[in-house]
Amino acid sequence: MAPREAPPPLDPKQPVLYIEYCPVNYSYRKRAMDLHASLAEALRTMQPQLQLQLRLNENCSPRVGSFEVSIAVRPTDDHHARHMLWTGISRVPVSAKVPHVDDIIAPACLALRLRHSQAGASQINLVRTSDRAINKILQKDRRSSL
Repeated sequence: MAPREAPPPLDPKQPVLYIEYCPVNYSYRKRAMDLHASLAEALRTMQPQLQLQLRLNENCSPRVGSFEVSIAVRPTDDHHARHMLWTGISRVPVSAKVPHVDDIIAPACLALRLRHSQAGASQINLVRTSDRAINKILQKDRRSSL
């Protein structure tokens, strides 16, 4: 078995997407990479200088059945400083464990303090109307901005 390569160092001035995924399901790694690429592209349309970094299964052994996504404004080892965007631990079937970028873009914008007006200008569908949790976040944000 080949030794694991150390991940590249993180830029301390850029946000980081942390994804914990279960290694038993071989497609989760690819889906995590695809999710990062989609979210990074969406965020760049709002703020071109933003470079979303990625860390996979960092600092722990991933839990069986997990697919969790969190984000931090700056790299951090403190799990409490990260904003949870998605947890797929209790979701079934397996296909429901991994979010679509539409499921996490609104909470990611809130965590990174990007304005929804910027997000709306990006021509990206920010939320699925069926996702109650994201709608609650958006309503809370609208009330606080009034």
